[in-house]
Formats: sequence, C-alpha cells, structure tokens
Amino acid sequence: MILAMFRVMALALWRDRGALVMTFLLPPLVFLIFSAVFAGATGEDVKLKLAIADDARTPASQRLAAALLSDPDVRAERTTPDTGEEVRRLVKAGKADAGVIIAGDPGAPGAPILVVSDPSRAVAAPLTMARVQQTMARTMPDILLARTLVETAPAVGGYSQEQIAVATAARAVLAKGDAKPAGPSLFAREDIAGAKKGGGTIAYYAGAVSILFALFSAMTGALSLIDERRSGVADRILAGTRGMGPVVTGKFLFLVAQGMVQALAIFATAQLIYGVPVLQHAGPWLVTVVAASTCAAGLALAIVSFCKTRDQGQMLSTFIILILAAIGGSMVPRFLMPPWLQMAGWATPHAWTIEAYQSILWRDAGVSAVYPAWAVLTVTGLLGLLVAQAATRLVR
Repeated sequence: MILAMFRVMALALWRDRGALVMTFLLPPLVFLIFSAVFAGATGEDVKLKLAIADDARTPASQRLAAALLSDPDVRAERTTPDTGEEVRRLVKAGKADAGVIIAGDPGAPGAPILVVSDPSRAVAAPLTMARVQQTMARTMPDILLARTLVETAPAVGGYSQEQIAVATAARAVLAKGDAKPAGPSLFAREDIAGAKKGGGTIAYYAGAVSILFALFSAMTGALSLIDERRSGVADRILAGTRGMGPVVTGKFLFLVAQGMVQALAIFATAQLIYGVPVLQHAGPWLVTVVAASTCAAGLALAIVSFCKTRDQGQMLSTFIILILAAIGGSMVPRFLMPPWLQMAGWATPHAWTIEAYQSILWRDAGVSAVYPAWAVLTVTGLLGLLVAQAATRLVR
C-alpha cells in the first residue's frame, strides 16, 4: 500500500510536466538569486551612494573629495550646489544612502568630516566612516600623520626641531607611498532633521510586510480560478453571454479589498505600538494602500490564469513572490544590495510600495514625490486584470 501510494504520487508529478520542472528547476534558480541578494549585504561588498560636499575648500579637503569621487568602492557624487544643506536634503529625500560634509581641513585637529545619516539606514553611517577612513589611508597617509602629530603634541609636551624635521620628511614619504598610519577620530555624525530613531525602519518594514502578504493572499485567492476550471464551473460560465469577465473582475475587487484590510491591520499596529504617523498622512497613505492592493490582485490573477493545475499555480506563485520580495527589498534593504540588483528592484511592486510608504510616513514627502509609484502600481494591477480576463478564455 505504501509503495502503491508512492508510485501514484510519482506518476502524478511526472505527468504534470509544468509542476515537475518547477519542482526541480526553480529551487536552484531561487538559490542563485538569493545568494546574489544576501552576499552583497555582508558589508564589505556594499557600494553606498554618497552625497559629497566640500565646505572647507582647502587643498587637503579638495584632495579628499577627489579621492572619494574616484573611489571604486563607493558611488560618490558631488552635490549641486556644493553645500552641506544640499547633502542633508538628498539624504532626507532618500536619494543618497549617507552624506559626507567636509567641514574642516582633514589635517587639522578635531572632527572635520561630518557624516549625515538617515536612521532608517542605520548601518550606512558606520560603513561610510569606514570607507572614508580607508580612502584616506590609501590616498592621504601624510594627512593622517599630520593629524596624529598635532593631536598628540600636547600629551608629550611638544616636539623638538629634530622630531619635527623627521615628521616632515615622513609626511613627504607618505605622500608618495602606500603606508597607512592610524589617525585619531575624523568624524562627527548628524542624523537628518526630525528623525525619530527606529521610526524609518518601522515604516520601511510595515510597507515591506504589507505588500508581501498582499501578494501571498492574492495568489491564494486567485487559485480558485484553477479550481473552477477543473470542476467545470468555468466551462458553464464561458457558455453564457458574458463569459468569465465578470467572474475575474469580481475576484479582482475582492482581492483588492482583502489587501486593503490587511494593510489597515499592519499600519494600525505600527501606529499604536511604534507611533508611525499613519493618521497624520491618511490621504496619501490610503491612496498607496489602494494602489498596492490593486497591483497585488492584478498580478496574482494574471499569473494564476496561465497555470493549468493547482500544483503549477502554487509552485509558480511561491517562486515569483519569493523572488520579488528578495529583489524588491522585503527581505534585505535595497541599499545593501549590489547596484545592478538595486536597479532590478524597480521592476518589482515591493520597491515602489516601500518607497511610497517611506516617502509619506518617514520623509513627509508630498504627492509630487509619490505619484510615480501610485501610477506604476495601479497600471500594473489593471494590466494584470486585463491579462487574466484574456487568459481565462484561452487556457483550459
């Protein structure tokens, strides 16, 4: 009996070639994609997008700015205008992972380099400091030595003329060589104005979880299309005058409503427990909820409508949801991914949804900042609905 049941299930899988391929081909593909996503988030391989401004405008500060702009380990851009306020604006708008303001001469004592950070990207600030330190050690060891001498002079009672001459000669050698002396702290840190520690992270993951579960629930609801096709209900409906169009549209509206209720539950929890300002931005937030739910419902119906069996639908939908979630930022913040994966993330609803929620709830952005996300999500969902309506007349 045991062997007979084993044989029955094996034959069922063998005859369903679509499910067979997805059972054994998709897992290695998922592994390759996940390894690319998570391997880039270890810290060493992260290429941060930095906004650079030189407020000091000394020879040493200009050297540092030029070194950062040419460093292959970061994606640094000079701000226009070249001011600290522009750096702060770019970081607050989410257009830079962190900012570097060279506020004083790097060779002078104190902390001449101000790192502007967004608390929702907590690891960006220490990574930025490490990158700047590495760049200076590689390209400006003479400046680091000068800082060390200036800051240690009071502790040792000053230096003699001979020692100063030796240090001057050492600086000249370091300016041409590859030595990397350790220097005192170069950095001060500043969080963006109005930032509440942890608030940005909570808003981020509220959006990430809401779109993830909207897709999971929509996919589960859309599988009823396959059940109706296998039971013969779809054939009887197709024989009518209006076909499957009203059925698919009805399912679509239900899935949109379901996604909205899920989002309401998630963000109500975020407001009550973590103080995320949902009610203060109720209008834009509600539009984002409708757009994201529309996208999830349309995509789910379009994907499932092309599957012939429930096994195919479950396997394919799970695969697509996991990949979209990984690339789109629901599992790992996108700024920790390689640049090419960050660009690929814009092909997912997750990236657009998360960005819209963060812009509204964290950065206090207006409609001009989020309407592209609303348009992309809504159009994607409506196109998915049209594809599903067409596919239900073709797939048997």
